[in-house]
Amino acid sequence: MDGTAGGIGVLLMLAFVFWLYIWLPASMAAGRGRSSVGWVILTIVFSPFITIIALLVLGPTVETALARLRNS
Repeated sequence: MDGTAGGIGVLLMLAFVFWLYIWLPASMAAGRGRSSVGWVILTIVFSPFITIIALLVLGPTVETALARLRNS
């Protein structure tokens, strides 16, 4: 086994961490009408699992929910 396999593993791990800590909470927050940057900061401070659960529990903002109802 050479160093290339280890390098690919590190890149895959970094991609997963980026997805978990940055992209997933940011996209969830944006889809719910909340601040992406604020939720990413909360994710870094606390945990991605806590912030994802919080976003699921909180749901969309009132404005976002009303806009979705108008468009339906």
